[in-house]
Amino acid sequence: MNILTNKRGRKVVSLAAIALITLAFTIVPAGRSVFAAPSEQVIFSGEGVTTDGLQVGFWVWCMSEGNGPNYTGACRGSVLVHGQGPASGVAGFIVELPDGTYVARVFNTNANNGNKVLVAAAFHNVDPEPASGPSNLVQFGILTTDGVNRVGTSPDSVVAVTGPGD
Repeated sequence: MNILTNKRGRKVVSLAAIALITLAFTIVPAGRSVFAAPSEQVIFSGEGVTTDGLQVGFWVWCMSEGNGPNYTGACRGSVLVHGQGPASGVAGFIVELPDGTYVARVFNTNANNGNKVLVAAAFHNVDPEPASGPSNLVQFGILTTDGVNRVGTSPDSVVAVTGPGD
């Protein structure tokens, strides 16, 4: 008796073929995991004052080392220039310097959002081993639409470095 001649036999063969195809496309090669690898993240958060007295607040999250090309090196966050309208959404990139510190460079993501003050900003943690809590020194620079590049410091910032490289 041929298994493919009756209805039940064709169903069994079809199910076996589907299972075999599914298994062939879901087997993970040896040495690879189906779970994402951990990633290193850096967060800058605080308020500071420029050398000419402009108060700046910031919160920037970056993925310095990732498990894929999509977010590795990417930053997102917001920067507020006090008294100059709402905070600006920012996006940019981060680099790790040879001394183990980080520099995040971000740019205003939408200059048409009512805040036409901020063009770009950069943040640098001074200590390669950031302390826990709001006790880290961050140097920053902001470029505003008036063409002035202002620099300042935030002596009580939170700098968090988490992940495999921390």
